[in-house]
Amino acid sequence: MGEYTARMRLSLPSACATVLATCMYPAAANTQDRASADWTILVYGAVDNDWERPFMRDVRHLRQYSEGIKGVEIVLLIDRSPRYSSDTRALGEDFSDTRLYRLTGGRADRLDGRPGLPSITRTSETELNSADPATLRGFIQFGKKHFPARHTAVFVVSHGEGMNFCPDETGNDSLMYPAQITDVLTSAESVDLFGIDACLMAGIENAYQWRKPTADRAADKWQADVLIAAAPVSSAWPYREILQRMGGRRQEDEGPSETHVATADPKTMDARAFGSLIIEELKTQIVGGRSGDEGLELDLQSWGAFDLSHAASVKSCVDALAVQLWKDDAKNAVLNLRGSGLDAETIVYVWPERGSEYRMPHVDLYDLCRRIAASTDFSDEARKNAGEAALAVDDFVINSFGLSHYEEFVPGRGGIYVTLPDGNKVRKERNYWELADWYAPGPCVVSDAGYGRYAWCADGAQPANGVVENWFEMLDAWFDPGPADLGGSNGYAW
Repeated sequence: MGEYTARMRLSLPSACATVLATCMYPAAANTQDRASADWTILVYGAVDNDWERPFMRDVRHLRQYSEGIKGVEIVLLIDRSPRYSSDTRALGEDFSDTRLYRLTGGRADRLDGRPGLPSITRTSETELNSADPATLRGFIQFGKKHFPARHTAVFVVSHGEGMNFCPDETGNDSLMYPAQITDVLTSAESVDLFGIDACLMAGIENAYQWRKPTADRAADKWQADVLIAAAPVSSAWPYREILQRMGGRRQEDEGPSETHVATADPKTMDARAFGSLIIEELKTQIVGGRSGDEGLELDLQSWGAFDLSHAASVKSCVDALAVQLWKDDAKNAVLNLRGSGLDAETIVYVWPERGSEYRMPHVDLYDLCRRIAASTDFSDEARKNAGEAALAVDDFVINSFGLSHYEEFVPGRGGIYVTLPDGNKVRKERNYWELADWYAPGPCVVSDAGYGRYAWCADGAQPANGVVENWFEMLDAWFDPGPADLGGSNGYAW
């Protein structure tokens, strides 16, 4: 398993002390009929890792500031660790297993998990693997059954590395992979808003995996309307301020703008508005929380809310650009424009630690496309395709921000990355493309370090016909050092 991504905890003003009541639901509480809420927020606390301690503070905020909000249900699945926290304040007791709670109204009511998670009861000590997508599936099934709403949001809280997230230490250091979600979950578990409170998950490859159905995609696949994710390392979400906005108790710091949400009434708030609200509060709190030695890492932050109904259009445009770049033999021009590491002119999202860029080949998609469109180093057709891709990304991004390190970040357009390795550089006798064996249309064949099966890599391409047809095949043709007729290092023959 890869290292956990470093995450920062913002230094926010402390809340007034609040007495939190914890109680148990009566026996029939799970099965009684409920009036449909405006929003049900399902918080998936996959913190069987070192993010447990800061997340317990988030749980306290979720409880305190949900009080008095009408039309919103907040339900928590939390998978704790025996290693990092002995917190009893957040949920009334310390434990290290997996449990369910209803946090609505400032309480912490322990729940029975049937159906969906039958091994969880109000008195059980059951240890589930929160890196297993079946656990996420069961949680969503449970939430939709017992807490029906006009809109459903899932917030996943954990660590992330782009190609995986939700490390579970008790579960044999398991990880969850983006394509596992669509392999295991179905349309019945689809949600309006999918928010990932973790690092490095704002990849177009992930967004396309979870996109809205189109004519070329089976309707029974899991999907979300809106995705919220960070491109680089991240800090925690300001749950207190988000809930204050939803409860009408937050003072606005600025007037309405094109993307600013002037109101946050749950009755009228759709997934796009909710996503934009979260991005606004993240920006406000991250900028306000900058201090001390955290400055560099905070300056590397970027978050976005993305409309997944436009993901297929983005792919179509990017694939057309890739085909033209390959025809033009434009590899060197692309790499010169891309740049390398934290000092690259083009926005490259990497960890600030030395040597991390080989595992984080993440380039801001809008920034890359607009630079190609403006550069005379590329053919007129490639520049035209790049301009069309930039417009598609503009439609795809609902709201986004990047902080001071990204000097040319365009709010509302930047914030989603595409995989583009840092050339043919070699590390430990393998080039960066060989080290990205997780980036594949089928199962990983080189190692067990990834899952592969990215629809982004597979869709639109016919293997072994000798013609580049999508972005993945362009990268494979450029960077795979193995014999092409044998599939090269990753077993894929383009």
